[in-house]
Amino acid sequence: MHITRLNIERVRNLKTVALQELQPFNVFYGPNGSGKTSILEAIHLLATGRSFRTHIPKNYIQNETANAIVFAQSATEKIGMQKLLSGEQLIKVNGDHIATQGQLAKLLPLQHIDPQSTDIIDHGAKPRRQLIDWLMFHVEPEFYHAWQYYSRALKQRNSLLKSRRNISLNELEPWNKMLGEYGEMLHSQRSGIFEQWKVYFEQDLKHLLPDVELQLEYSPGFHTELGLLNDLTVHHQKDVDRRYTEYGPHRADLRLKTTLGDADVVLSRGQKKLLIMALKLSQIAMLHACNKETVVLLDDVTAELDLTAQRRLIERLSQLGSQVFITTLEHESVKKHLHDLSISYQLFNVENGQVQVVVQ
Repeated sequence: MHITRLNIERVRNLKTVALQELQPFNVFYGPNGSGKTSILEAIHLLATGRSFRTHIPKNYIQNETANAIVFAQSATEKIGMQKLLSGEQLIKVNGDHIATQGQLAKLLPLQHIDPQSTDIIDHGAKPRRQLIDWLMFHVEPEFYHAWQYYSRALKQRNSLLKSRRNISLNELEPWNKMLGEYGEMLHSQRSGIFEQWKVYFEQDLKHLLPDVELQLEYSPGFHTELGLLNDLTVHHQKDVDRRYTEYGPHRADLRLKTTLGDADVVLSRGQKKLLIMALKLSQIAMLHACNKETVVLLDDVTAELDLTAQRRLIERLSQLGSQVFITTLEHESVKKHLHDLSISYQLFNVENGQVQVVVQ
C-alpha cells in the first residue's frame, strides 16, 4: 500500500497533522522533541495496533483527551484507527468496521528500522522470533491460524502447570497432542520460509557487509528428529518442576554465527547495525518478490550510519519499491542522496508538533 494521504490527531505533542501527495520517500526534519518520531509512531500504530516506544496508550494519547486517531489513504484503500486510553481500538477499512488488527496488518506491511538499536542481535531470542514471524505472517497464509491455535493451547498448558503442583502426564495429554500437532505445523512452515529467506539475506549481506562471513541458522525450539510430542512427554517432570513449557516453536531462535564466533560477541556496533539492515532489507525483498510492497519507517537515519551506509540503505529501499518515512536532524545529506539517486521525495519541517511541507 502506497500512502498518499495521512491524518493524525491527538498523538503526543503533534497538532492535527494532514499530509497529502505523499511521495515514495518522505523526509521529516527538525530539532529533538519536535514530534518527528511521533509521526512514525502514528503510522506504526495504524499498521500494528501498538507503538514502538511504549505499551501504554496513555503515554502517546495527548493529555486530557480520550483517544488518538490515525487515518491513511492510498489510491485504492482507506484505513483508519481510533485508539482509546483503555487500549481498545476501533478499526475501519474502506468505511467498514473490521474485527482484527491482523486484517489491517495484511494491507499495510510495515518495517521499522531503528539504526540506534541492536536488540535483534544483543537481547534474547524474542526479537529474532518476531523477525521471522513478521515474514511468516506476510508470506505464509496458513501461519496466522496455526500460531493462534498453538498459542491458545500453550497458554492452557502453562496455566495448568502453574496452578497444579504435581499434574500427571495423562492430565496434560490433550494439550500435549494439540501442541504437538500445531507445533509441528508451525515448524514446517517456518523452516520452509526460512530457507527461501536465507537466499535473499545472503545477497543483502554481501552488499552491506562484504568482508564478513556469516551464517544464519534457524533453531526450532525442540528436537525435530523425534518430534515435539516426544519432548513434551519425555520432559514432563522438568516442565512440572519449572511450571512452564520448555520445548516448542515458542522457544525458536535465529542463530547468527561468524567464522570467529557468535555475531553478538564478534561484531562491532557498526557491523551489527548493518547486519540488522541486511536482515530487514532481505525480508522486504522477499515480500517485493511476492508483489507486496512494505512501508518502511527509518528513524534518525543520519545519527548512527555513515554516508556510505545511508546511501546504500536508501538506494536498496528504492529498488525494492518501498515507501519510506525518514526522520533526521540533519536533512541536507539525505536530500543529497535522494537527489543523486533521482528518487522522488517530499521534505517536511517539524517544530513544536507542527508539520509543514517544504516547497522546493
